[in-house]
Amino acid sequence: MRRLNLTPVCAAIMLLSSYGAPAFAQVVTDSPAPAPQAPEAPADAAQAAPAAPTVIKVTGLRQSLRSAEDIKRDAAQVVDAINADDIGKFPDRHAGDALQRVAGVQVGHDRGETSNVTIRGLPDVATTLDGNEIFTAAGRRLAYQDLPVQSIGGMEVYKSATANQFEGGIAGAVNIRLRAPFDAKGFVATGYVEDRVNQINGSGNTADKHSPGGGFLVSNRWDTDFGEMGALFDVAVNRDNWAYPVQYNDRPSNVFSVRPDGSATRLGESAPFAPLAPGEVLGQLPHIGGTYNEGARERQSVHGAFQWKINPRTTATAQYLGMGYQGRNAVNYAFSNVGSAPRLSGVTLGQQANGCATSLGVICPILSATAPAAQFGGANDWEPYTATSTWGQNERTATHYLNLGLKYLEGPLSVESQVGYTRSKFVNDTLIVDQQAPGVSANVYAYGADGHGGFNAITKGGNANVLQEPNAYVLRGMVQNWNEQAGTQLQWRTDAVYRMPGDGAFKALLGGVRLSSRKASYHGAEGHADFTGARPTPIGAFGPAFQHLVPGLDRLGGAWSAPSADFLIDQADAVRNGYGLASGRIAEDPARAFDQKEQNVTLYAAGRWDHEIAGVGIKSEAGVRVVRVNRDLRGQSRIGDAITDIDQSTSETSVLPSATATIGWRESLQSHLSVGKTITRPEFGALNPSLSLIAPTVNVAGSGGAGNPLLEPTKSTNLDATLEYYFKKNGYAQIALFHRDIDGYQQSFTQDETIDGQLYRVTRPQNSGKGRLRGAEFGIQKFADFLPGAWSGLGAQFNATFIDGDNQSRTAFDSDQFTTTALTGVSRQSYNFALLYEGSGFTGRLAATRRGDYVEQIAEAPFGQDRVVKGATFVDLSIGYEINDNVSLQFDAINLTRTKYESSLGQYQPRDIRYNPTTYGVSLRFRM
Repeated sequence: MRRLNLTPVCAAIMLLSSYGAPAFAQVVTDSPAPAPQAPEAPADAAQAAPAAPTVIKVTGLRQSLRSAEDIKRDAAQVVDAINADDIGKFPDRHAGDALQRVAGVQVGHDRGETSNVTIRGLPDVATTLDGNEIFTAAGRRLAYQDLPVQSIGGMEVYKSATANQFEGGIAGAVNIRLRAPFDAKGFVATGYVEDRVNQINGSGNTADKHSPGGGFLVSNRWDTDFGEMGALFDVAVNRDNWAYPVQYNDRPSNVFSVRPDGSATRLGESAPFAPLAPGEVLGQLPHIGGTYNEGARERQSVHGAFQWKINPRTTATAQYLGMGYQGRNAVNYAFSNVGSAPRLSGVTLGQQANGCATSLGVICPILSATAPAAQFGGANDWEPYTATSTWGQNERTATHYLNLGLKYLEGPLSVESQVGYTRSKFVNDTLIVDQQAPGVSANVYAYGADGHGGFNAITKGGNANVLQEPNAYVLRGMVQNWNEQAGTQLQWRTDAVYRMPGDGAFKALLGGVRLSSRKASYHGAEGHADFTGARPTPIGAFGPAFQHLVPGLDRLGGAWSAPSADFLIDQADAVRNGYGLASGRIAEDPARAFDQKEQNVTLYAAGRWDHEIAGVGIKSEAGVRVVRVNRDLRGQSRIGDAITDIDQSTSETSVLPSATATIGWRESLQSHLSVGKTITRPEFGALNPSLSLIAPTVNVAGSGGAGNPLLEPTKSTNLDATLEYYFKKNGYAQIALFHRDIDGYQQSFTQDETIDGQLYRVTRPQNSGKGRLRGAEFGIQKFADFLPGAWSGLGAQFNATFIDGDNQSRTAFDSDQFTTTALTGVSRQSYNFALLYEGSGFTGRLAATRRGDYVEQIAEAPFGQDRVVKGATFVDLSIGYEINDNVSLQFDAINLTRTKYESSLGQYQPRDIRYNPTTYGVSLRFRM
């Protein structure tokens, strides 16, 4: 596998460290707090994201929580934080894992790792590195999995905005502070080695998978004749051998007329529907199947920083971060399209009487049935269509981020200027081969004792293990596709703070400018091939190495035989040649090409006041951020057989006022109040008009997806209020209320389109109407200092978020009609709870994170039902022991409760059950 290209990495590190190599021999203590220096800009001076508040010295878990409290307490807006030492106490490898520890933050899981981050239930989250925009490939957001926690000095989650904060997230913003050499007093060396064991749930045939990882960091600072200098270097490599079983009920495509004796006849998929005879009932049966997803992924990162305090007034900083990812993935399908069988027997219906109402009439879900083998044409034309399939995916990402900054302080004026450059590219090559098991009968259940479906038996001629037989299959179609997504950005920002002299109420004037030039592109192609005439067996065409026994899913009867992903990746040309195609990638499809340029000019100004009313101290800030965006977009749109060239230039100006106030009721009691406007721009992929299709070789209907070049930013007006009480020694309790008026929330719509005579289910995004979100947060954290002896090491953290919201959704794609629905992706309740202990060399956490039910898709076809994801609670355990002052041993356990993702369309109508792994890890960590 290719690794992150180290040539630019090494060049950047050499540049950053050119003055620092001789000084790594000095020895001092480890601390992420800035060392005392000559006076310079206060912590709130000159940041594009809200200014980084003062971070105190961290010597343990209790102190690290206290430093996060200080960030929360001193910030101008509503913020929760986590710092480097606190992050290191969790069983987390990547930034997204650590973020789930922050109040009001929930994460999604996919293929055994954190896949997305939401704040207060909303997914529109902006991400910055030290105040600068950061992204992966052609997206607007960082792939949090790519950034290891070792490189992170701290993270702040901002739930309200100020004028000097980067725009781009109606939910809020996450600012990640990279480690820097001036964070410590001198020499620092830290590192870890670990091994993790993934126990795969839902598949009893899967052996435990080991996943090693390791990294180190070294940093130093020293005095020279040219001023104080510091250099830092860290590297991490983490490998993950993973598996992620999924059982699915595909949406139904046909309706049956069911007789009282349990037999049924297929009517078809075109309404209107009517029973064939009196006493018969209409029923629908989804296609049943699953995927056993597995692979090996590796992530590497290289981070270097150089700081130079040129004089007491001027400090220069350079940061480089390189992140690489490689993955070899297999998506192994097994499915039986029983919903297309001409007849069924042994039918069991759910939701009798009045529980079967759908938008297409009274149609009851079929809970279980047998679809006997039925030949309708040639030798391999059989229903139910039963097959296995494999997607062999070879993909990689490389992201390079370089930032050069200069901070200047002279009297009341502080100025910070930064130039940042980002280049990121993602490449995917996929080869898919389907193989059919003709002449089989399927006995399936769409709804079982645990609320999900599966196979009772797949048989042929009395053979109950037919899906495990390599010679039971004939080859069907082959699909090959590739895509390359790339993004580059050059950004520059300058922020200034002028502190007013005297004792007046007006304390400071803030202002800044930001310029950005961003490019995003997508290129790719897809091709299909199939045999004509007699169909060969897989082994007959490609030899025995072509077949692989997949561990499978317990609820689908265990293992099945499928094409080998390694064969598809490593011998792709042999597969192409076997289907009569030329070697190599297929030629680029111009209809899929997409290029976009976006130029951004931002100005902001704000003022700060500090005054007292009736004995109550109030610190306030008010300002406005004005953002001008010019966009050029080129691509090709296809809806059905209508093809349209897109070449458009657009511009928009957003005026984003904001005001905040911190009210000090008394020393230990305060409130944050804020009001402001925010926007979220559509992802570049969501603007991409090109249509990507998956041919109907895996499911009855083909599927496809496209963006929408007419998408507009989502706008929101935000109100926030908190009441915060800070305990004397450590800890706090908080109540927060928030309200969001949202306009143009982005939602996905799926509709059937006929393309070249073939039916496809195509999903596209579109802006919805107006919506609102309101809710409350409660949080508390405290160590039991009042208890005697070792008991004083006990502590707890708890936060809960309660949300209510709705939205005006379009009734169909491109419709002007709206209906009131739930906000997609928003949970009504969520919480984080952790029991803590620190003492006698031990550090422990038992943490539970829950995300409540949420609507994943509005009005899913064909019956217009909302797809709802069931609430889930993840429980993690982390226990550390300090062998001595320099070495510690840590045990981690992730997902102890074997929590699953589960979705459904309503009673008796499950959709997916996805089995997250349970992971155990042991690591040895050192610091000097």
